[in-house]
Amino acid sequence: MVVAAVAAYASYVHQRDFALQGGADEVSASLWPLSVDGLLLLATVGLLKPSGSGGRRARSVVWLAFVLGIVVSLAANIAAAPSLAWKPVLVAGWPPVALLLSVELLAHRPTGRAKAELGDGEDRDGDVGRDRAQVDPLLERARRLDARHWELHQRRPVSAESLRKELRIGADRSRQLVALVRASRNGSLRG
Repeated sequence: MVVAAVAAYASYVHQRDFALQGGADEVSASLWPLSVDGLLLLATVGLLKPSGSGGRRARSVVWLAFVLGIVVSLAANIAAAPSLAWKPVLVAGWPPVALLLSVELLAHRPTGRAKAELGDGEDRDGDVGRDRAQVDPLLERARRLDARHWELHQRRPVSAESLRKELRIGADRSRQLVALVRASRNGSLRG
């Protein structure tokens, strides 16, 4: 988080200077870096979503935003360098790269859910998956869909395919949720 904050600040300062040199007023120059790095961060979040969410066109737009965000951020940071020698260019160009990589690393770090999926979610009582049940935002939605399925069809559990379509998630993820719904209904998961 510290690396991301430092990189974001340095990138912001370089891009603000670039915007001022480009003729922007003080307010616009202060907001311009937020639009560039903000677009890049939003695109990164979009790329981290499961590939089943959105269509091909949506994925193409996310990739376009990602590539444009990188290009503009790097260009603006490098253009703010005092000279085009390799040291000033490296110093000016590094912050957007560090910001992007630190956000990627933070997004991919193991959480309670990921640790549980890897088998590290066992607590002292031997209750495997308790962390997953508490952290997983889709689990509660899957439980509601399972209850609705029972009301409509008088049988359980809801199918993995129904969950996949309703929640717009991948097949593996939907099978995991069905297993969690069954386990929580049978009392092997608290939460």
